[in-house]
Amino acid sequence: MTKLLLATMMITCCISLTGCGGSRAIAQNNETCGKQLTDLQTALNSGAMTQDEYARARAEAIRRCNQD
Repeated sequence: MTKLLLATMMITCCISLTGCGGSRAIAQNNETCGKQLTDLQTALNSGAMTQDEYARARAEAIRRCNQD
């Protein structure tokens, strides 16, 4: 239950940040692109997000990674 809550909070935070300020603030996080994608896959596998939420978050993460 704690892992599910943590994963949900992490995904909510990531998705919330996509609407903040400019993309430069988001792209400057310390996580690697691979780590972000792994975290998203973990959240999907644990049931913390739906397949549709995963697809949108994954596309956004890839878009940000390609900007660097």
